[in-house]
Amino acid sequence: MYSVSFKLAGRLRRSRYKTDKGAYKAIYNYLKANSTASAIFYTPEGIPEAFTELELVPYQPPAEKAVDFYQTRAWLQLREQAFVKYGNRCACCGASPSTGAIMHVDHIKPRSKYPELALELSNLQILCEQCNLGKSNISEVDWRQPQPGCAGEKS
Repeated sequence: MYSVSFKLAGRLRRSRYKTDKGAYKAIYNYLKANSTASAIFYTPEGIPEAFTELELVPYQPPAEKAVDFYQTRAWLQLREQAFVKYGNRCACCGASPSTGAIMHVDHIKPRSKYPELALELSNLQILCEQCNLGKSNISEVDWRQPQPGCAGEKS
């Protein structure tokens, strides 16, 4: 069993932990919340290790959970604007939900290559799932404009 003595403003509190990782995590969080605090970590053998600085605690907090771009309020609002402006029909082949198509809002210039255009309405077009997945991030064709030789069912 591992134990830690936490000291802040002359008050001492001791807690026990099953693992060293759990103890280090507690020390890290305590020092992060209380910059003037200190902690002493005791191994099962009773060997003490003192900590007064957050950076010296052998604990790496988990990375912040990344926000999914496609779940942000900004994207969801812009997506709705794209459907209102461009309609609910594939700009490439003309498919629509009435023909059984699943519709996507596509970035003409891919977000992976042009992140600065991710929230630009002028960079969006409506494509069916099949056309969108087929283009991947390779094609930068603006299907909203007439394309020479397009053999889709567009009308």
